[in-house]
Amino acid sequence: MSIIRINNIDLCVGSEDGVSLPFIHDACMVVSDGEILYAGSAKDAPPTLPSDEMAEEVIDGGGRLAIPALANAHTHAAMTLLRGVGSDLNLNDWLNTAIFPAEDRLTAERCRIGATLGFLEMLRFGVSACADMYMFMDASGEAAALAGIRACLARSVVGDENGDGGRLAESIALADAWHGAEHGRVRVMLAPHAEYTSTPKIVRAIRDAAVKRGLGIHVHISETIAEVEGCRERRNGLTPPAYFESLGLFDAPTLAAHCVAVTADDARILAEHNVAVCHNPVSNLKLASGISPVPLLYGAGARVCLGTDGAASNNNLNLWEEIRLMSILHKGVSGNPCIISPAQTFNAATLTGMRAMGYNNVGLLKPGWRADVTLIDRSGAHHQPLIDPAADLVYTTQGSDVYLTMVDGIVRYRDGQYPGIDAERVYESARAASRAMLG
Repeated sequence: MSIIRINNIDLCVGSEDGVSLPFIHDACMVVSDGEILYAGSAKDAPPTLPSDEMAEEVIDGGGRLAIPALANAHTHAAMTLLRGVGSDLNLNDWLNTAIFPAEDRLTAERCRIGATLGFLEMLRFGVSACADMYMFMDASGEAAALAGIRACLARSVVGDENGDGGRLAESIALADAWHGAEHGRVRVMLAPHAEYTSTPKIVRAIRDAAVKRGLGIHVHISETIAEVEGCRERRNGLTPPAYFESLGLFDAPTLAAHCVAVTADDARILAEHNVAVCHNPVSNLKLASGISPVPLLYGAGARVCLGTDGAASNNNLNLWEEIRLMSILHKGVSGNPCIISPAQTFNAATLTGMRAMGYNNVGLLKPGWRADVTLIDRSGAHHQPLIDPAADLVYTTQGSDVYLTMVDGIVRYRDGQYPGIDAERVYESARAASRAMLG
């Protein structure tokens, strides 16, 4: 039995309900084989807990804040190789003139390199789990195994009247190989890319395969007004949520990225089917796609989580930027400073995102849950004078404040280092792969 103690910390348990966000001063944690045995006040710790002398590792938290590690619920990790490509274009032009031509030169090896870089970047910013949708996803699985991150993999499926080019078969093979691998850290979803890149026949086939195999769905929905208008023209007046509902896609647990141009009826549909909506504020703003009406979604009872999208459209994988922006963007748009609370935002960035990916025992720091932990250094000037810990966590914290990221009880990032990984070699490989793609 492997025991880790984390001493000398403050503790944020996390937000289970999106309403409360409790903090405990002068706390400690004890982890056994990746499971939290205790997380709470140091003085109230039961004497039966394993002592420092019994622990395999004792981590001195140095007064830092321990929080549940973050969940990046929509990204394309290997697109780190395309960071900065096609800047200052709208989504349609960005995809067709910049991204798709570059992606034609992708290989499995290049995707493995790009995904490895993406996973290291996320770990550096306190993310322990991500929903990664792209191509060559076996390579992404290999990268996730190397980095030690939780990754919910999805091979995006596109197609027309001529079929999907074997992409669904590739997705099922991916599930057979990777779903539940790496002690459950790697999972697989099926992914119809979007309404405008698929046909009803392909969507139904994906739905049937997901239901039969007990897999979730990861899909882009209503990313732009133009997408919705095109869908209405193609699908007899239906919006993307209504179209996918008509095909039964939501019979499987669904993670829907973007949901920018959604109506009140769309929000009702998403809520009724318990679809997890992934808010991507930075990418949607950079591409001028718009702003997802998160208060409307919450009002309908929908679940909301957070994601960065890919590094090509963001241009980073720093979820703290999404956290801060979710917290303030909707206040400014609505004129209501209370419309999104720190607890709602942090719940979206942790527990709801984890559950959207199928990690049902990750996202809170409490006994019996898996030890996905991030330590935040609040010693800098920008955190002082530490008056309101919830407000500081959401409005003040920077990605650079992350000192340590633990996944499943294993330290994967600490103070600039990735144990067991030569990060500089990864960076060098990524630069070479990107140059080879872009010419």
